[in-house]
Amino acid sequence: MSRPLSLYLALLGALLLAWLALQGAAPDGLARLAAAPTLGPVLLLYAASHLCRMLRLAMLSLDQREHVPALLAAHGLTAFPSSLLPFKIGEILRLTAFLHVFPGRRKALAVWLAERCADVLVLASLMLGLSLFEVRLPAPMRTVFLLFLAASAFVLLTLFAAAKTFVYLNRHLVLASTSRRGLALLRASHALRQLELELLRSLEGRLTGLLLLSVLIWLLEISALAMFIAHLAPGGSGFAALFAHGLLANLGPGPAGAGQYQALVLAALALLSIGALALARRLHQGNP
Repeated sequence: MSRPLSLYLALLGALLLAWLALQGAAPDGLARLAAAPTLGPVLLLYAASHLCRMLRLAMLSLDQREHVPALLAAHGLTAFPSSLLPFKIGEILRLTAFLHVFPGRRKALAVWLAERCADVLVLASLMLGLSLFEVRLPAPMRTVFLLFLAASAFVLLTLFAAAKTFVYLNRHLVLASTSRRGLALLRASHALRQLELELLRSLEGRLTGLLLLSVLIWLLEISALAMFIAHLAPGGSGFAALFAHGLLANLGPGPAGAGQYQALVLAALALLSIGALALARRLHQGNP
């Protein structure tokens, strides 16, 4: 086990202990954790969504199968601390873990970009579906929807246009440019072209599976939040309205108490990942 990984595991263990201590010190922290069995379906749905995320990672890495176990461990070890960081800063930690798993940076970036693009497309489609079923979307969700549509269109146009553009740009730089700036542009163009090719290799024959898994991930996660909202206010809105509230809570700050149950599932996932790493190390040393 490398020294950076050992240090990270020590910090993660300290974070888990600190989180448990804070839950015990909070007036209603232990009460919420003690009520977890009553929210078993919510916890199972949320856990299933992360299992599907791990399956999606494995599918995107089929061309480098030897790195799949380490990639799944990276997800399990980063999901808990990422959930505690605001404004999606945890994605930086997640990407750093992917870069540590793969020997080449392009593959790590390709897997991360494929995940994020699929999530944006699925969330935009879900919001569009809710609006078509005349479910009233709050103003913040409409803003996010427009941003997601713009991002999706930009990504798709970039993927279709980049290949041809890079070919002509590289040809022009090779034939007409002799400056350092031209060489730097040529290197940047080549790096972007290689990243695009790596992304296409990761999606080759797997685009349908990627989208289906992404839909399943978000249906499970949003349904978990919708069930949690229904648990807080039983006998309230219908399923469509609850689903819309769950989607909005997933995009922004969730209802009070939801973070504790999400963190509980992710803490369990982190402990399982630590145990799997310890077992793999023992097996590798021949001391099962």
